Amino acid sequence: MKRIAFVLALGSMTALAGAQTAKAHLTGWIGDSKCGAAMHTPACVTKCVQSGQKPVFVDSKNKVWAIDNTDAVSKYYGDKVKVVATVDSTNNSIHIDKVKKAGGMSSM
Repeated sequence: MKRIAFVLALGSMTALAGAQTAKAHLTGWIGDSKCGAAMHTPACVTKCVQSGQKPVFVDSKNKVWAIDNTDAVSKYYGDKVKVVATVDSTNNSIHIDKVKKAGGMSSM
């Protein structure tokens, strides 16, 4: 009986962990942790990152996401981008698997 309870508990934890992360195709821009959802020029974002701020992804609804692997976006500061990422909604973070520039939104 204890073994069955353990297996059920383990299965429940696995299901919950899977619900917290998901692959997603997102469009937004790369900003910095100081300015958050405010869109700035690539030069401005680069300057903030060089002074210690973290790059962030801002989605189309202006939600700011921490980026787990910031090196993936080092060529895209201030740019509108399309990403394929693993989204961790519990921690408000994403791990970017693919990134490319997207059109339609100009930098300020």
